[in-house]
Amino acid sequence: MLSQALEFLLDGPGISTSSDLFDRLKEPILQLGFGRYELRLKPDRNARERSELVIGDYPQAWHEAYEQAGYVRIDPVMLHCMHNVTPIVWTERLYSSPQQHSLRALAVAHGLEHGVTFALHGPQGQFGTLGLNLQARDADRAQSMIRHHMGTLSILRDAALQAALALMVPPAPVNLVKLTRREKEILRWSAFGKTSWEISNICCCSEANVDYHFKNIRRKFSVTTRSAAVVQALSMQLIQI
Repeated sequence: MLSQALEFLLDGPGISTSSDLFDRLKEPILQLGFGRYELRLKPDRNARERSELVIGDYPQAWHEAYEQAGYVRIDPVMLHCMHNVTPIVWTERLYSSPQQHSLRALAVAHGLEHGVTFALHGPQGQFGTLGLNLQARDADRAQSMIRHHMGTLSILRDAALQAALALMVPPAPVNLVKLTRREKEILRWSAFGKTSWEISNICCCSEANVDYHFKNIRRKFSVTTRSAAVVQALSMQLIQI
């Protein structure tokens, strides 16, 4: 089941190699209805390619043609991810210049017509992307499936980034993060998909109080989203689900 695959990604045996991470990511990606995927992560956006972590199964011919043409300079998906944290769905309207139209045609020729890319921004300036390819009969169907799974995909993105960071840098000691009993309780309910309003009812406190605790939680983990904090807490075994 999908929940078991995500839990295994977060809490399973340690990921020590890129091959481990590829296998661990592939199962939930397939269960969500996607096919190929690619994760790329560099120490910073200006780092050389030799220091880049690349995991995935995009066609090698696509990589060679993309790099030979220097498409990274005009790729609208990459340009978006460099300056945004929001995901970007692959649509025809993204490609406007002649070069971009050629890039789009190349992607379609290699089966990379439909999908979504998530920007990866690490706490020390690491930069990368997580691209998920979807084999769908038309653009409307593809976009509908992506929207339907966006919440789960966002959790997958945070889990993938956390695991990839661990392959690049030593993990932070668990004892550096101290959570209160209430913070653990709130994080645990968030891991189950509860909203601030739902958590406030469960914990018998105000919604503003829940948001206040989340602000402190994000600060302690040095992350910007709730789901990233949940991923950190689960990976450090500070909470269980």
